[in-house]
Amino acid sequence: MNLSDNEEIRNPKLVAAMQAMLKHDNEQTRSQMAAELLDSRLLSPVQQQTILTEQSGPARRVRFMDIKNTEGDKYYLAFTGLDEYAKWNDEDKHNEAMIMTLDDFGNILIRQLNGLKGFVVNPYGENISISKDLLLSLLKQREAKMEAERGN
Repeated sequence: MNLSDNEEIRNPKLVAAMQAMLKHDNEQTRSQMAAELLDSRLLSPVQQQTILTEQSGPARRVRFMDIKNTEGDKYYLAFTGLDEYAKWNDEDKHNEAMIMTLDDFGNILIRQLNGLKGFVVNPYGENISISKDLLLSLLKQREAKMEAERGN
C-alpha cells in the first residue's frame, strides 16, 4: 500500500498510554498500554520485490523493514501514525507500508525464523520494544478473556 493513498492511521490513546508508562512504569500503566496496543492499527514499512519463478512466472514478495538496537538485536518497525513514520523516513525513500495489528505481528513473528526479537513502536519517539514472548502472552491473555466471556 502506498502511503499517499493510505487511510489516516492515528493512535492518540496508544501514544498517551506509552507516554504515561514511560513516566510512571508500573503494573497499571503497562496494563493500559497493553490494552491500547491490542486495539491499535500500526504502520509497518515494507519493500515489495518481484521474484521470477520458472513455474508460475513473476511473483510479488513483501519484505518488512527492521531496525537494530544498540545490542544488535533486530526488531520490526511499527509506527502509530505518519508523523512518527516520517521521523524514521527522513530521506523520504520509503513510501510503502502495511497497516498491522498485534495479531498480524504475532503471525509474522511465529512463522519467521530470521531471529527478529519482536517489534518496536515509534523507534524515534516513545521507542517501546515488544518482544515476541510479550506479544504472544498478550494475544493468549486476550484469547482467554474472550473465551471466558463467551462461556458466561
